[in-house]
Amino acid sequence: MRKLLLLILIWTCFQELFAQSDTLYLSVSDCRDIALDKNHSIRSANAQLNMAQSYRKSVKTQYFGQFNFVGNYQLTNKPFQVLNDNIFMPVVPFWAIDQENMDLSPEMLENPLINGIVSNPLTGEVLTDPDGNPLFFFYSYLPADQMQFGTHHNFVFGTNFSQPLYLGGKIRNLNRIAQSGMEIAACNLEIEKTHKLYEVEEAYWRIVDLQEKQNLTTKYIQLLRQILYDVNNLFDEGIVTRAEVLQVELKLNEAELNLAKIKNGLILSEMALCQIMGLPVDTKIHLIDSPDNIKALPSPEGITESAISGRNEIKILNETQTIALAQKNILKSRFLPNASLTANYLFMNPNPYKGFSNTFGSDWTIGLSVHIPITHWGDRFHTMNASNELASIAEIKKEEAVSLISLEVKQVWFNYSESINNLKLMEKSVELSDETLRIAQDSFNEGMISVAALLEAQTNWHKSKANLIEAKTQIKLLEVEYKNKTAQF
Repeated sequence: MRKLLLLILIWTCFQELFAQSDTLYLSVSDCRDIALDKNHSIRSANAQLNMAQSYRKSVKTQYFGQFNFVGNYQLTNKPFQVLNDNIFMPVVPFWAIDQENMDLSPEMLENPLINGIVSNPLTGEVLTDPDGNPLFFFYSYLPADQMQFGTHHNFVFGTNFSQPLYLGGKIRNLNRIAQSGMEIAACNLEIEKTHKLYEVEEAYWRIVDLQEKQNLTTKYIQLLRQILYDVNNLFDEGIVTRAEVLQVELKLNEAELNLAKIKNGLILSEMALCQIMGLPVDTKIHLIDSPDNIKALPSPEGITESAISGRNEIKILNETQTIALAQKNILKSRFLPNASLTANYLFMNPNPYKGFSNTFGSDWTIGLSVHIPITHWGDRFHTMNASNELASIAEIKKEEAVSLISLEVKQVWFNYSESINNLKLMEKSVELSDETLRIAQDSFNEGMISVAALLEAQTNWHKSKANLIEAKTQIKLLEVEYKNKTAQF
């Protein structure tokens, strides 16, 4: 039995040591680093930045010409037929053609027999057809059904190169928009980091507040148990009544219930902090920083301007103005001509360079394309006006944001100053409650005061200590908020 008890004791000790070794002891700096590395929202914002950077690189390639492979296959049902009807073409000797303009010579009717024209042998009059055209001795016959070309299978393929020469500044302004989009994504990443770091530090100090209150309540319970022990002894001696014993037990039960609530709140708060940091919510953590380290914050008079310029929200609005201006320039370019250079090398079947035979023929082409807008019925003027309003909206939002940031910084500074004064008041209150509790304890031991008076002194002592913890925590939370509002994260 002794060996079994010894094994159980050893196993329990190992379990306790393992549980302790599995606990993460974290400072504020540790929590910040973990959140920056593992938080899901920050990782998502970082992916958005990578996407914006890739888009920026993509738009930059628009300055360069593009090579493409083009190919087309077409199945046709009928061949192309050049002539609608059979044609009889007169055979004209070359001396009847004017060599300067390659038209029929006007003198050809003067010697019809020599020029192959039919004439009346008696009168020498040139014979004509119903349309008034002279008749010739010889005609060439062109049958319509033989003047067809093309096959069922038609192929065109080759390479194409297109180089923009002037597009009215579209590409340059598209690059500005892409650059601003990348800057906005970077600012959004910083905003997400700042927001998460703010949440981390806020959750951290709330957990520290609960840890301090847990330790305080534990000490309070120990005091109440000691009083309960003393009061039970006094009750056994008949010095105090049963009601006074019940008063102490009631206070002890209230304190134990309060401690249970603090422990439950502490567990939930630790789970919330783990979730913010990107750790599994069941990770065991213990926070090691103390709220006693109070730092003096700089006055807002000297940092408000830098806080405004450093806020990523202002940077985003500046980039929004840049985007609005670039969009306005793009809309302006719609009034300007566009020019681009094209070059092609194509292979075709049927071969148009060899009587449309069923072979592949090739050739290259170089061209210059120009597009000049003439009329648009006011559409482009209206869109220009809309882009002007977009830039005005961005400027108005920036002015509003600047005034709000200034107000927020002042408000947090006033709250911080009030909290410093409140801390001094709470320290005096704790000093008073310590002395009052010492006097009450001595008086109770000498039988000069009742149990109720001692319990009241202990309750006031516990309350003043809890208020001091809350005052320190409030200052740490205001420090975090002040850093957030003044872009010091």
